[in-house]
Amino acid sequence: MIKSFGDKELEKCWYKGYCKKISANLKNRVLMKLDWIDAATCIEDLQNPPSNYLHKLSGNYEGYWAISVNGPWRLIFEFEKNNAYDVQLIQYH
Repeated sequence: MIKSFGDKELEKCWYKGYCKKISANLKNRVLMKLDWIDAATCIEDLQNPPSNYLHKLSGNYEGYWAISVNGPWRLIFEFEKNNAYDVQLIQYH
């Protein structure tokens, strides 16, 4: 379950469907991936579909996980005790 967001705009998008800073062609994929993160009961749940490219991050994002959204866009988050925290939409490549 998603417990917190690190991005206020993404939080508004999730709770209200208002996605001012997310392009229309990206919005549906972001919301679908957020649904998957919210439904995950363990990190392994996000390994499927393989197009998620679930991977652990290092460096400045050590302790975070990432899944692919589209092109360079990733949803990153910390996953502890079956919950996602500090969920953010970023371009880190």
